[in-house]
Amino acid sequence: MIDLTALLFDFAVKVGPADREIWFRAMQTEFEFIPAPQRLRFASGCLAAAVVWRIWTPNGVRKVTQGGLVAASASLAGLVTIHALLGTFGPLDPMMTVLGFTYAAGAVATARWGLRGMSVFALGGMALNTLFVITWAGGAAEPPGFVRALSLEAYLILASFLGIAALAHVLARRLERSA
Repeated sequence: MIDLTALLFDFAVKVGPADREIWFRAMQTEFEFIPAPQRLRFASGCLAAAVVWRIWTPNGVRKVTQGGLVAASASLAGLVTIHALLGTFGPLDPMMTVLGFTYAAGAVATARWGLRGMSVFALGGMALNTLFVITWAGGAAEPPGFVRALSLEAYLILASFLGIAALAHVLARRLERSA
């Protein structure tokens, strides 16, 4: 029968960074003497430590943040585009389709160029949103409340993306300096 706790511990050793090899060898020796009922908790703790050590590096912080921002932007792209194609927004469907494809472009930019790509996308999106609001404000027609709400929502989403990218960059720089 396969010992799942031993497999979990072996996975922790593989996930862990190479510079922690001595620690993992010591834990492996200790693991052999741990009573069976407590092995799962011990192996889980070792896996958690391995994941934290793997992620808590400058590159790890950048990659995890990049992946999260790509997933968020791609999810928004899919959600907005699907609803626009289903006719949810009525006369605003073409505008919403463009917004959906814009979020998709943000996901691609972030996947390709990392946190810098997200920063450029978010700043550009905020500038375009400002231009959109100014155009409405200068026009004769008052934008519908729905459009104003979407504009505010886009600002908040893009500002959140920009803030997350900036915080990840600062954290990665601090980790680089402390290493």
